[in-house]
Amino acid sequence: MALSIVAGHEQTIYQAAQWRTELEAALRSGEDILLDLSSIEEIDCAGAQVLLWLQREAARLGRRVGLLDPSRPLDEFLRQMGMEGELAFRRSGAGDGS
Repeated sequence: MALSIVAGHEQTIYQAAQWRTELEAALRSGEDILLDLSSIEEIDCAGAQVLLWLQREAARLGRRVGLLDPSRPLDEFLRQMGMEGELAFRRSGAGDGS
């Protein structure tokens, strides 16, 4: 069984600490995590750091994390920062990416 989590619309420095705490608790549950990123409308470096931390910590703990359907703003942010290849996304192809 996997925990399904939907990221909030804003993932910036103002939400990063709380988001990391929530994701850390999910990792401790021992279940796989499916993190839906399609709702993100705004993200900054702090939000991206949380995603990088999650991916790396899950690998360290031997947990599976699916980063699903990144939004267009998330894709654009990562491209602008030169981080396109840093996160492993799964795309359903069902949405328009916005």
